[in-house]
This record gives sequence, structure tokens and C-alpha cells, in this order.
Amino acid sequence: MLQAIHDKAKGWIAYAIVGFICIPFALWGINSYFEGGAAQPVATINGEEISSQDVQFQLSQIRRQYGRLASSLGEDQLKQMALDNVINQTLLRQKAEEEGYRASGPEVFENISRSFQTDGKFDREQYERFLQSQRRNQGEFENQVREDLTLRHFQSAVSSTAFVPKAQAEFYQSLRKQQRDVEHFTLKVSDFEGKAEVTDEQVAEYYEQNKARFMTEQRVKLAYIEINQDELAKDVEVTDEILQQYYDENSDRYLTPESRNTSHVLITTDSRTEEEAKQLAQSLYDAIQSGERTFEDVAQKDSDDKVAAENNGVVADVVMGDWGPLFQNAVFALEANQVSEPVKTEAGYELLRVNTITKAVQKSFAEVKSELEEDYRKTKAADLYLDKTDQVQTIAYEQSGDLAPAAQAAGLTVKSTDWVTRTKGEGIAENPKVLDAAFSEDVLGGGKNSEPLELSDTQAVVVRVTEQEAAKQKSLDDVKDEIVSTLKAEEARKLTAKKGEELLAALIAAGDWSVVDAEAATKSTGTEATEKLVTADEEAKASVIEKAGKIERVGSQLPPAVVGEAFALPRPEAGKSSWGSAVMANGDYVLVAVKSVEDGAVELDDNARQLVNSSVSNREVGALLKALRERAEIELAPENI
Repeated sequence: MLQAIHDKAKGWIAYAIVGFICIPFALWGINSYFEGGAAQPVATINGEEISSQDVQFQLSQIRRQYGRLASSLGEDQLKQMALDNVINQTLLRQKAEEEGYRASGPEVFENISRSFQTDGKFDREQYERFLQSQRRNQGEFENQVREDLTLRHFQSAVSSTAFVPKAQAEFYQSLRKQQRDVEHFTLKVSDFEGKAEVTDEQVAEYYEQNKARFMTEQRVKLAYIEINQDELAKDVEVTDEILQQYYDENSDRYLTPESRNTSHVLITTDSRTEEEAKQLAQSLYDAIQSGERTFEDVAQKDSDDKVAAENNGVVADVVMGDWGPLFQNAVFALEANQVSEPVKTEAGYELLRVNTITKAVQKSFAEVKSELEEDYRKTKAADLYLDKTDQVQTIAYEQSGDLAPAAQAAGLTVKSTDWVTRTKGEGIAENPKVLDAAFSEDVLGGGKNSEPLELSDTQAVVVRVTEQEAAKQKSLDDVKDEIVSTLKAEEARKLTAKKGEELLAALIAAGDWSVVDAEAATKSTGTEATEKLVTADEEAKASVIEKAGKIERVGSQLPPAVVGEAFALPRPEAGKSSWGSAVMANGDYVLVAVKSVEDGAVELDDNARQLVNSSVSNREVGALLKALRERAEIELAPENI
């Protein structure tokens, strides 16, 4: 990775990237503790293994993106979505790498630095807090950003190859902007629910045919030990003497570090040899030293860092530890206003100048006392968290039939849950990891304590089953009301559709809305042969016929099913209407009339071109992905998620 960054990085951004590569061991934290040995892959794509961690991360992204909608889906469905996403991304990334696409180091850093800023500057502490909250280390996250950027470039390249002939684009635009004058009338299923009748025989028959639907869920009650770092922090003993000692031992953490406002002239080896770059840097240095040229002039006209060149070569305020070692060591070896000789750094050959030096300032004990207490509590709590987790894991494993010994040894309490099913629980049982463990073979079938389950970066639990209840058949009496409601709803939908079909046939025959009788449409079941369909009450008709006016395919307030039907109907003859219908998801039956059609303008503005190209581009990427899936060697093991 270092070599790749060295090859690709340009400009001042490159230094900070190299600084990122040194991964602090603290960021690994409890992660390595819990992960243990190598886990089985959940999939193998063209020989590349996909880990459960990859899918779990994608799963968390889906939950964050879709919120409540995601919670309404089953866990298996969400896992399948996450697995499909990871497979698609892997296939596209593999193809991108095969074609030679790769995001550069500067792009990666620039993307990250924009996301973690305070007062317009990159905030390393904010970045590290994010990594800790996500249970990821810097290398993993940077690789993920690199892959995302690479995929973006590759998809953009694929999309750019899509060509839409002018005639096709104009035809598409004409259809997209076409307007149709639409009227509609809705038969509400709720108006037919009172007419639906269900017999006891129908209920009994439905029950017998659908017994599998009427089962209670298997459920368990859990006992558990919770190790919570935030709770442990509250019990850490703190005195002024302890804080003073902690301050003395960690005083370097409570200072504003020295910073050096630095300018540079960068000469890379991207388009020249190493020796050529060195000689050019030397000639520029000689010109500055002789007074022939100013540093600012050279930075503006000759530096390969075009971003810094716009600011007379100014890079940033350089703080030790935030940059590549070659660069920062050279900067901190200079005096104020001193121009260095050509220096070999991570980015190329450079001339460096320190403009100003801001000395480090030590913060006093009084200034940072509250911060000291928080840091001390967190530090001690983190140690306690690891110790207690280790202790609980060991004893819970050795005495796997009971949690009490582990809890007593760690000074913790055994807590309990109410009934929990495979899909639903409260408290810790809301977490899928707990549900998976609770119904696992070892815990449920074997009566053992679970392994420590990491619910967050500061919370872990060990669970065991204390009570269990198998799934059982519900009696007919228990579910009779539910079945009656289901059958009545089905019957109401049938009655609504039957009435709608009759009215549609009458509308087509009459050619106008005159056959719609508001009272008959909402109160009759349509079963009487003598039913009256015609009314002369124009005022009543006006109250139920809705005039949508001219609508387009996109942007209408009408339900999508109604819009789809309106634009699927044939163009009406002059003075006449085209008639159709649409059934809503809730069972409502909508009668649709298209009065006229007005084609859209064929002129293509920038927005229209973008929409056409976007549509075609999406199809191109979709087609590529389909082809990649068909050719790929994919082995799945979703049980390992």
C-alpha cells in the first residue's frame, strides 16, 4: 500500500496519507479479542473470500439508510440484501482492477479529510473516534474508501460509453414530457366490507388449509451478564491526587502542539526520472538562493502541487505526527524563513520553507481537570472492560451450565429478559446477535453459556437460556376472529373488483361518465340483476368523478398504478375517451379515463439529456453486472453470516 501511494500520490495531500498508514494498536481494541481465529467465509467470488464482517458492515449500512423500513423486513431478507450488495460490489471492483482502475492516494485522503473537519481543517481525533465507533482500523477504512472511489470511477467510465442516438433521445423526451388529460373514479373496498359474509364452514376450511400460519413462535427467556464500559467508568475512583498523577504521566496529551506554517515547491517523478526531478529541484533552489527568482514565483509557476501553487506554495500548518515522516522531519529541521535544499520526501523532491513557528503550549492542570477526569475514567474503564470480559469468558466457558460463578468473579450481576422469539425481543434481545446466539445449537440445544457477544464497542454480553417454549398450534377459537377478518377482506376485494368490472364495461359502452351512479357504486354489491347503473343526477356525478387534469409520467400526485394505466391506454379519438382500470394495493378499484393526449416537446435541454443519459447509463451498468454474475464462480455459505 505504501508503494502504491508513493507511485500515485501528488501534492501536499500525499504526506498526510503516509501518516495515516501507521495504525494505532488502540484502534484494534477488543476487536482482536473477540474475533479469535479465522472465520468461515460467507461467499467466495472468483476465488476471493467474502467475510461475515463485510456483510455485517453492509447490513448496518442498510439499516441506517432505510431506518424503520428495514426493521419491517425479516432478518433473513436483510442479510440477503446485504450479501447481494457485497457480491455486486466485489464483482465490479474485480472488473475495475482488471481494467486498471484504482483511486489515487490523494483522492482517498481528500475524501476522508472533507468528512472529518473542525474549523475547516482535518480533525484526526474526530476521525479516530469514528473508526472506534465503527470497530474499524484506519487501514480497513482507507481501503474501503479507495474501493468506493475506484468503483465510482469505473461506473462513470462504463456509463460514459453509453451512446443515445439523437432521434432516440428526442423520442424518449417526447414520451417523458407527454401530457394526458385524466379523470378517475374510485370504488373503495371499505364500502363493500359490510356486504361481505363469511360462514363457519369457510372459517374452518381456511383454518385447516393454513394451519402452518397459525403457530405460536418458539420462544425463550434469557439470563445474561452485561459488561458495559460506560457503566464501569462511573464506578472508577477519582481523587485530585490520582488526577494530578495522571496529568504528570500524560502531560504531553494536554498541550497545544507546535505547528509550522509551511510552503513548498514539489517536483514529482510522474513525468520525469528520479535524476531529472532532483536536478530540476536543485536548479530552482539555486535560482532562489541567487535572488534570480522568489520562492513564491517558483511555487506558482514550477511546482507540481497546483493546489498549493494557487496560494504561493503554502501547504498548511504542519504538526508532527500528522504527515509522512520524511516530509515532517525535514520541516521540523528548518528555522523560520529558511528555504531547504532539495529534500527527497514521500511525494518527490521538494523545496521547503517554514513561514512561521507557533510554539507548543502546555495546558495547566486546572484548565484540563474536567477533561482529565473523563480521560482517566475512560482509560481505567477500558482496562476493566477487557479484564472483566476476559474473566467472564473464561469462567462462563469452564462452567458452561451457569452464569452465576462468572458474574460473581467479575463483580457483576446476572440479569434476565422476558420471553424472546427468533425475531423479536426487548432490551439486549433487540440485537440480532443476541437472538442468533439464543437460538443457536449450543445455547438453546446444548444448554451452554454463549460466547461474549459484542453489541457495541463498549458493551458485551454472555447469555444463556433459562426457559424455553416450543412452537405450538393455535386453536381455531384463538384465531377465528383473525380468519374472519381475512376472509371478509378477501370477499370485499372480490365484490369491489366485480362491481368495478361491471362499471368499466358500461363506461366503454356509454362512452362517458353518465353510467356512474354514486349511490349504486358505493352501496350495492353488484349482485342484483336489476341494479340501476344510470342516473340523471349530474351534481352527484360531479362529486365523485375526480379531474386530475393534464399529468406527465413523472411528478404526478396520482397513485403510480393509476398513472401507469393512464399512460398504457391507447390514444383516444377526438371527442372521445379511452377507458381502463387499476387495482390499488388495498383493494380499491379505480376507473380511469384519458380524455386527450398532448405530446411533449422534442427539444433536448441539458436536464433532459442528463435524464436520458442517466437512464441508459444505469442500464449499461446493470447489464455489465448481469454479465459478470453469469460468468463469475460464486460459492455461497449464507449460514456463516
